[in-house]
Amino acid sequence: MNLELYDFYQQAKGKNIIFYYCGPVAHASIEGVAQTLRKNLEYAEVGSLTTHSVFSVFIEQMQNILNYSAERISNPEGADPELRVGVVVIGHEKNGYFILCGNKVCNEDIPNLKNKLELIRGMNKEELKAFYKERRRMDPAPESKGAGLGLIEMARKGTEPIEYSFPPIDGAHSFFTIRVVVGR
Repeated sequence: MNLELYDFYQQAKGKNIIFYYCGPVAHASIEGVAQTLRKNLEYAEVGSLTTHSVFSVFIEQMQNILNYSAERISNPEGADPELRVGVVVIGHEKNGYFILCGNKVCNEDIPNLKNKLELIRGMNKEELKAFYKERRRMDPAPESKGAGLGLIEMARKGTEPIEYSFPPIDGAHSFFTIRVVVGR
């Protein structure tokens, strides 16, 4: 096996990536990875408001993988009987810090998700705040694992509109990618 990790390292460094996680996600791994991320941001001397925003978006994205990724791994030994799989990448650019998240989704779920994302993308900060408060008072939909607050919270923290894509994997699945930028 040819391990070209140095090439990957150079590419990541060239794209100003400060954090990368790919693999199974469980509640316990979120906590451990979150501590590592917080330390990375401290070492990078990121301001406290930006650190809070990056951290908040990261947690929301990891929760989305945990709750909605279509890629699953059986975990008979752990507290979570089933782990979900995804990827999170954090880096910086001139406009701030970007947090990218990706995971496999069922194609049948894409229209509903696109509608939610487009609704949120069309709102300004005040509208997002009001929508967030409204959604908090609502009961979650039966098929949902929450009140749909995660996407709203990411949009509220972002300094640019959320970007997303759904490149197809096969006839039944696509790879959902979401990108959030928070200011410096």
